[in-house]
Amino acid sequence: MKKQFHLQDIILITMIALIFGAIFVGTDYLYNILSVAVGPFANEILFGLWIMAGPLAIYLTRIPGAAVVGEVLGAAAEVIFGGTFGIAALLSGIVQGIGSELGFAIWRYKNWGWASLLTSSITTTIVAFTYELFKLGYIHYSIGMIVALFTVRLISVIFFGTIVVHSVFKLLDRAHALRHLGPEK
Repeated sequence: MKKQFHLQDIILITMIALIFGAIFVGTDYLYNILSVAVGPFANEILFGLWIMAGPLAIYLTRIPGAAVVGEVLGAAAEVIFGGTFGIAALLSGIVQGIGSELGFAIWRYKNWGWASLLTSSITTTIVAFTYELFKLGYIHYSIGMIVALFTVRLISVIFFGTIVVHSVFKLLDRAHALRHLGPEK
């Protein structure tokens, strides 16, 4: 595993951030429609998509800190592209990046398989949901509602942050678009 960023890593993470910044802004419209239909569950259904920049950045570069950098740059791109959430997206990006990074740190940045992605999805969900209990006012809901919101978020994050990220990695690997990163564990 590399311990520092090289120019190619910075370019890759920047590309991920720009792509996801555009996706984040694009989902604003879907979020608004879902908000009318399902209320606070709209945030939870889409949440996994909104955290993908972090785990994808670290999974492709395998550099400690890349999840935080990827998520924060993705949030910055969202702000620059005029996203609905404005500058508040940056703070959310920091929180989400830390949550994602924590999952890989638990494995000491040595496991690059399903286990690390799943752990990252779980830690991202816990860290970000804890933050948003207060930010979004979820703390005022009943315990049943809080559990339901958390469960939907966890499912969304596992789908996007584990399954889709791993699928993107495998597609890039099969296309020989990645330099050899070593075997998954």
